Amino acid sequence: MKEGISSGCMLFYRRRIANSKVETTFLSGSPGLSGYVIRQFMRKVIRYVSCLFFLASASCMASEITQAGFAFSGDYGTAAQRFPYTFELFKRIQAEKDVTRSFSFLVNQRSKKLANPEIVFHSSGELVNLKNSDRALMSVLLLTGETVVTENYGSYYKTFVNLRGDALIFDYKNQTVVSSYPLSVVLFDATPDKPSAQKIRGFVDHLIRREDEKGLVTQYIRRLASARLPAEGVRTVQVKPGSVTPEALSFLPSFLQKNPRAMQAMLTEGFASILSARLNVPMLPSSVGHAGGVMSMRLENGDDYKLKVGEGDYLFDVKLNKFAKIQTSKSNIGSAYVYGAYMTVRFYEPSLNTEYIHTDIKNGEVAIVPAGQINGDDFAGYQDAMRGLVLKFADAFKHPDSDWLQKAASAKDIESQMKTAAEIIRKCQ
Repeated sequence: MKEGISSGCMLFYRRRIANSKVETTFLSGSPGLSGYVIRQFMRKVIRYVSCLFFLASASCMASEITQAGFAFSGDYGTAAQRFPYTFELFKRIQAEKDVTRSFSFLVNQRSKKLANPEIVFHSSGELVNLKNSDRALMSVLLLTGETVVTENYGSYYKTFVNLRGDALIFDYKNQTVVSSYPLSVVLFDATPDKPSAQKIRGFVDHLIRREDEKGLVTQYIRRLASARLPAEGVRTVQVKPGSVTPEALSFLPSFLQKNPRAMQAMLTEGFASILSARLNVPMLPSSVGHAGGVMSMRLENGDDYKLKVGEGDYLFDVKLNKFAKIQTSKSNIGSAYVYGAYMTVRFYEPSLNTEYIHTDIKNGEVAIVPAGQINGDDFAGYQDAMRGLVLKFADAFKHPDSDWLQKAASAKDIESQMKTAAEIIRKCQ
């Protein structure tokens, strides 16, 4: 290699210098301009070759992941009961026999724009490195939860839709979860008449396909764009199933009061989704609905998987204690209310029986209710208070001395707790 480069350089400069009528000076090896030119040229050649080598190495080092599209979590035989609107929509799209309408096609198409410096995503549907590697990685948009609530408020109906999922990376060969980023999207809509099942399916379809940050597929693509595969020995984080007190349930729509597990899932996966996104840390799937440490799922092409999901090295426990609504002002135009949410958050390492965070925490969000509006439509306000609490709590990992945290948390040493926990989270990224 070196001889080839040297002879090429000599030939180049012989011709150049010969044309300049200083050929004998160059060939004699005399010092001066010719030696300087050679050194500069060789430096450029070395830099160029080094760049090519670096780019080739980076390309070789990038992990390859096959895009598997869309899947329902859990036993496929019960998907119609667990995801009534999404599953019905899914079956209707299948009956149309138009592959371009399918959720998997949508995921694969948008995946083609993915740009992750550490991962190469293949959206062709073919397995990568299946024969020549100890593992074959795949990614899937895994739907884990659907909650739809419609309540009548006199002159109108309010519909709430929450879809939850995971941007899941798994090892096809070893049937294990490699990394996961929880997702959660919400839609509120008001209609003069009670929405039909077809109307609600339209809400769900819109929530899945919309292209802004509130769309499920959009969230999935954004999480993969910043995803990292865990290095050997990196420890894991997980949010355990949350709990909701009877007092907190009493503030919620009747559907959720009768189905407390739906509210527990919304709390758990909403908390995990926000923390994962704000801190850019993967989280093992919550054990909600996963019996015996095994997570079942079926891809849209009919393939079934049972993936092993262990317990995280570090765990979050979250408990929703209560809500509050306080009127702060009133005028001819409307009234201002503060909607409050109260939680208990714990972050700990079970193997060492060590707590890093343990505190009650509260948050309030202001909402203006126009004069004459029927009272009772408070669910959106409570949702805002919950979401605001988790968002501010996540931001406090980066700013543990924030005024909000000092006022919102009950623990006197909360700043010290957050600093310790933030360092642990950083090592899990």
